[in-house]
Amino acid sequence: MNSGIDLLTNMTEWVSMVFGIVAVLSVVVIVTAGLGVAMMQWFKYKNREEVSLRFVVMQILVPRDNEVKIEAAEQMFAALYSIKRGGFWQRFKAQQHLSFEIVAKKEAIAFYVSCHESLVSLVEKQISGAYPGAEVKVVEEPNIFSEEGKVEFAELVVRDKSYMPLKTYKELATDPLSLVTATLAKMGEGEAAAIQVLISPADSNWSKAGKEYLSGLKKAEADPEKASFKMSPEDMQAVDTKVGKPGFLTTIRLVSVAPTQEQARANLNNVKGAFSQFNSEMNGLSGKSIGWKSQFMVDFIYRYQSMFGQNSILSSDELATLWHLPNKTIETPHIVWLPARMAPATGGIPTSGLYLGKSVYRGQERAIHITEKDRMRHMYVLGRTGTGKTELLKSMILQDIKAGHGVCFLEPHGEGIDELLELVPPERAEDVIVFDPADTERPMGFNLLEVNHEEEMHFVASSIINLMYKLYDPHKTGMVGPRFEHAIRNAMLTAAVVPGATFIEVTRILQNEKYVQELLPKIKDPIVKRYWTEQIAQTSEFHKSETLDYIVSKFGRFITNKMIRNIIGQSQSTLNFRKAMDEGKIVFLKLSKGLLGEEDANFLGLVLVPKILAAALSRQDMPREERKPFFFYVDEFQNFATPDFAQILSEARKYALSLTVANQFVSQIDEEVRNAIFGNVGTMVVFRMGVSDANIMAQEFAPVFNESDLTNIPAQTTYVKTIVEGTPVPPFSMNVWRDLEAEKRMGDRRVAEMIKELSRLKYGKDREEVENEIERRGQL
Repeated sequence: MNSGIDLLTNMTEWVSMVFGIVAVLSVVVIVTAGLGVAMMQWFKYKNREEVSLRFVVMQILVPRDNEVKIEAAEQMFAALYSIKRGGFWQRFKAQQHLSFEIVAKKEAIAFYVSCHESLVSLVEKQISGAYPGAEVKVVEEPNIFSEEGKVEFAELVVRDKSYMPLKTYKELATDPLSLVTATLAKMGEGEAAAIQVLISPADSNWSKAGKEYLSGLKKAEADPEKASFKMSPEDMQAVDTKVGKPGFLTTIRLVSVAPTQEQARANLNNVKGAFSQFNSEMNGLSGKSIGWKSQFMVDFIYRYQSMFGQNSILSSDELATLWHLPNKTIETPHIVWLPARMAPATGGIPTSGLYLGKSVYRGQERAIHITEKDRMRHMYVLGRTGTGKTELLKSMILQDIKAGHGVCFLEPHGEGIDELLELVPPERAEDVIVFDPADTERPMGFNLLEVNHEEEMHFVASSIINLMYKLYDPHKTGMVGPRFEHAIRNAMLTAAVVPGATFIEVTRILQNEKYVQELLPKIKDPIVKRYWTEQIAQTSEFHKSETLDYIVSKFGRFITNKMIRNIIGQSQSTLNFRKAMDEGKIVFLKLSKGLLGEEDANFLGLVLVPKILAAALSRQDMPREERKPFFFYVDEFQNFATPDFAQILSEARKYALSLTVANQFVSQIDEEVRNAIFGNVGTMVVFRMGVSDANIMAQEFAPVFNESDLTNIPAQTTYVKTIVEGTPVPPFSMNVWRDLEAEKRMGDRRVAEMIKELSRLKYGKDREEVENEIERRGQL
């Protein structure tokens, strides 16, 4: 009996010992497993701060009129699953992750993506592929915090198994981004909010679990006794659809900042409320309990994914529903849109020649040049004040000067010429001719009637008639009509018989009948002679004076203006454009409206431009290969645009004259000249413009750029439509930024003054001598 009791006691002790050993081993196993998990997590995330510090933040802007649908974002997320790293050792490393964000401040809602620097190229390509018109640019970290601001935050997770689907864009009646951005648009002074969606590719465990769940349901429902039909066929299909798509481990964080805790909390609740639209009958998003609040802010700022705790797995279509870029259906105010599209230059753009700027597109930069041959097809530059138009002209002119080319620059302000004079290389100082009408002490001579060929006189006469139309009858109302044209043409051809005749003689012919009688024997052209002997002789004194006195009254204001008279009244031109072209001179025509007055400046420009064009046409007497290229620039050319431009645009390149004209508005140009520009100009460079001009220019730059783009081009940026070897290339965007301050520091004002003094001494004439000669010839 006792032996039995002893045996039982021994057995009890033995069992207790075994259980004790098992318990200890269990604890050891649990602790070891826990330590193993902790060690694995430590290995995974030991360098996450270092990784985070190498993240690059990119802002994404899309055109306001884009029509890209949410499906594009789904395809983008599906493609980004490719960042997943596999293999045995990968389980000891953290997966690469991306952060998709929406940041809102007062009157600004911006979209960002952040990733490790090694993924920037891939992410940029995927975004650009999904949103072809998007601009992705690296920016500074957006900061929503302030010293005085109060902060509220939340983290959202799925409330059920990850394989249970949320509502996606396919089930929502409107774009879910409308509601999300509507809450963000309400940020006031000192308020801000951020939505951060961190994603990394998930393994297949979640989808396997979902498939097993569906398999169990199907097996149960196949048995009538076990069938519960707790999920409809539609819901089962929804689960099946989700598990068939790429899944991402997802962390959703919301942060709100405001001057008061109450306002910060209210804004946070509004944003959280917008996310309730994604809740379905099977799953939804709810707030996660945050125990360690300071760690939350560290995780948010460093964009850490949670190391422990509940995480959500969302499919590519669910992510696209939560985060995508807006399109034209989103009418929320304050979204930061892409002001204007950018487009790359084609591969055929020359790598040498005149430098215009650089093509900057999706991180790639490329210098834009144009060859001398293509420049001979002329250039039109359009842009409002302050957009960079004049600076582009100055850059081109300075390059031509340094290259040793002949150049002429007509500017109605004068400031650009002053700046260029400071930058003229010393070796070209003696090539410079500065025509400055404001220098009344040594006026340069410019005889309108001085021509190289008889045919040139007819061209000059037509130019003067066009000048009068431009000044006094731009809309052809009849103020300058056929009788006016006939009279001025015959008066100029009559004055041509007088050696050294100027426009002073023309007005004298129109006023003094005796003077005409003196000249009649010298006139060889029978038609011109009959004009005076038959037509005018048979005209009554009343009608004669009505016609001729009217003409004199129009020209009289310029003849009586001593400053202009001393220029156009000199019988011998000291400013010879043909000679300047052939010798490769640098001619600056400084027609400052502020000093001369607008009408006088325009008059001089309108007589100078045709003479330059006539000088180019006169080069027909020289072999083509001997014609030096000459580059003529005209700023604000609408003031000097006459039908003569139409001729020069079509013919000047034959005479090695390249024309570059610039102005602010297309509508300022007469239709005839405008058509000549659009039909003959090889290169168009346009800066930001108004709506009316954009309506006209859009057809020139379509389909690459539209009207909205043209009215929103950023400063120092242009759209270019050009040719390469005579063949048009697609329009592209170009940056023309220059370090103007550094350029000014290179200039030398003393050199500029010396060049001007040298020019006035060389080409000007003493005022008193000029006035005495004019008085003698004109009998004034």
